[in-house]
Amino acid sequence: MRVERDRSHRSLTGKWKGVTAVFLDAGGTLFAPRPSVGHVYARVARRHGCRVSSGWVEERFRTVWARRNRGSLLKNTTEEGEKRWWFRIVRDVFGTRFPPRRFSLYFDDLYDRFAHPDTWELFPDTKPVLRRLRRRGFRVGIVSNWDSRLFPLCDRLGVTPLVDFVLASAVVGYVKPDRRIFHEALRRAGAPADRAVHVGDSLMEDYWGARRAGLKAVLLTPSGRTSSGIVSISRLRELDGII
Repeated sequence: MRVERDRSHRSLTGKWKGVTAVFLDAGGTLFAPRPSVGHVYARVARRHGCRVSSGWVEERFRTVWARRNRGSLLKNTTEEGEKRWWFRIVRDVFGTRFPPRRFSLYFDDLYDRFAHPDTWELFPDTKPVLRRLRRRGFRVGIVSNWDSRLFPLCDRLGVTPLVDFVLASAVVGYVKPDRRIFHEALRRAGAPADRAVHVGDSLMEDYWGARRAGLKAVLLTPSGRTSSGIVSISRLRELDGII
């Protein structure tokens, strides 16, 4: 069911004037793999002698990701532990497509690729919106289910100077929708829950995770379609019409 954005935004503008902190998800909200996870996996695989289609990788990755306990990444508080966690994910995606020795070389190459900015594309609204939020006096933070590579990635994409802090779930020890990661963001922002807004592209992890932690929430959904009653935007710049 399509949300009537203009009417919803006008009604929220006055109610949300007391907001002092804005938190944003990273992947899918501020930037995304270029052109997709499947394309990157397949492109790097070809360099290591394994030919697979990006569509095949996308389908396999979704299946593996859905059955993997992402919360288990939180037990790995070291970079070495994070890398082992991702090694198992990628190995499950490819199965026996690679001989073991060749797969290790492929994985090291792939893992490094996802820490580099040329693998990612900032959405056009990202930097302008972050700058406007800071100019307006909001405390701005990134709150993401990510490993420690998020920090150098934000540095290299030029995002770090535009926010007050970056939270990666694997480092703080809680994964969205766990309310504790939002509470840590509130602590760093020095803001009460009812004065903070979280923006993200996942209905469960971002929208309902934030709401259940006591924050206001906005769902970023490029399709423009979501359930009735959900506060949503199709582009990040539409956030200006809410807060």
